[in-house]
Amino acid sequence: MSAFSAATHQLAKGTACIDCRRRKVKCGGEFPSCKRCVRGGYGLDCQYVDERGKTGVQLLEASVTKLETRLAELQILAAKKQQVLEIYVPGRGGLRQNAFDLNPMFRLVPPRHAIRPVTSLPDGWWERVGMPLEIARLLMDYFAPYAFQFGFFMHGPRLCQLMFSQSNFCLLSPNLLNVIYLWGIHLSGDERLLAHEPLFLTRAVTFDLSGQQPRHVVHNIQAEILLVAYFLRLGNVNSAMHRLNSALSLCISYGLHTQASNRPNTALHLPPPRDSIDQGERIDAFWTTFLFYKALDMKNMISLIMDESIDTPFPFEMSAYEGGIVPSNLDGIRTLKNFVNAPGADLSHGALALTAKAATLFERARCYGKNRQSVLYPDEQKFEEDLLFFIDSVPPLSQFIGPYTKCTWITVVTLLQVAVIHLHGSRKYNASNRKCLDAAQMAANLIASFNHLNNVQYIHPIMASLWFTICETLIAGIRESQNMNLTVASNEHLVQSLVTVVHAMETFSCNCYEMKAHLVRLNGMLHRIYIT
Repeated sequence: MSAFSAATHQLAKGTACIDCRRRKVKCGGEFPSCKRCVRGGYGLDCQYVDERGKTGVQLLEASVTKLETRLAELQILAAKKQQVLEIYVPGRGGLRQNAFDLNPMFRLVPPRHAIRPVTSLPDGWWERVGMPLEIARLLMDYFAPYAFQFGFFMHGPRLCQLMFSQSNFCLLSPNLLNVIYLWGIHLSGDERLLAHEPLFLTRAVTFDLSGQQPRHVVHNIQAEILLVAYFLRLGNVNSAMHRLNSALSLCISYGLHTQASNRPNTALHLPPPRDSIDQGERIDAFWTTFLFYKALDMKNMISLIMDESIDTPFPFEMSAYEGGIVPSNLDGIRTLKNFVNAPGADLSHGALALTAKAATLFERARCYGKNRQSVLYPDEQKFEEDLLFFIDSVPPLSQFIGPYTKCTWITVVTLLQVAVIHLHGSRKYNASNRKCLDAAQMAANLIASFNHLNNVQYIHPIMASLWFTICETLIAGIRESQNMNLTVASNEHLVQSLVTVVHAMETFSCNCYEMKAHLVRLNGMLHRIYIT
């Protein structure tokens, strides 16, 4: 006979309701709620433990979880049957001799033909609840070819399936959708679309995280990173840092920086990844956010608390994730701490990992050199040795595959040369000044050797401030030569280096307000030293 069959029967030991057992009072055993709980006004909270040691709520939650798992399986199956739209989203490429880059010429989806001019747009398309399909595809077409230049890290085909499949559309974060539409309009060059950019900007920055689903966390991080790049292009650094802090907060809150330990040590955590691509996106989400944070954060201290807790392994290329290969850290090694202790440009990781490592050294050099006017201390000397070793170990441009990955190369080598400038920039010694000028000239030479520059429409948003720092250093060297009454020929190489960097900035200033603003500042500085 069930313990709950009759209220008058003596209850078996351990079968009282949870609340009565906790209070150690006699329970009547009435079902579904005992009289004592009903009289106390909390009858709805009265629960009994069944024979398996679980409450009714726990059993219900288990059933819901099981149904959600089955639903996800069916949705994945349906997605595989959907035809992937042929929107060209170029991959990050890879590095030669990289065992984990299964397809060096990897493209997320096959390239489409050139975008056809749109003769007419649907009336009131910008006001509709659901974006018309032809407009959504058009905006994605404008955004996709340059996505990786602005911090896009997700898997292209899977994103397209979510955007353009009616059965999967609900699985896509509306925040990310609005940001992609914003970028598509911004890059379109079509005045009919650009007229509505302020409206779509308002929608993009109005994030709704109140009902955030676990599956939307990575989507929302992606949206925040794309907004960081957008605001940097507009020269709005404060808004960019606000979005970056939001992205970093999401990463830390959901433990994306400690994925190897696999411990839900935070109140918020994600369910296990569905597959290697899902896991790879989570790894890339953290390291992309990390890269922007290290390159842009201007605090005068190293973020040691976060750095020393990171055990998420450095990322591979997306092609590796597609092949089922995911970086692991079974020993729980502190990823960044281990790298800082023994820097090295490991080719087995790939372009994103290489850039994240360069950004780490960049941040540390900036903090070490801030307001230091003395010679290098022993720990700073050790850091300088590690920095120079890393610079020497970066692969040459020829080993970077694909035009967009070649842009990664120019970003990495520029970060490292500017790191040298930051390390020595404030030290009032001839040797330090010489090292700064050598680094600035080396950066200019690297730009000159980058013959792909004229074929690239957009470059990483952090490059504007990096190139400005290089120009400042070269101008300071030219001014010092003038003060010493040296001949023009003695600083001709500095002038030529300056011209090279300024030309690169002019190349991208037409579509980047941040670059244009730095050029305006440079023009004033150039005028004062009589360089035309």
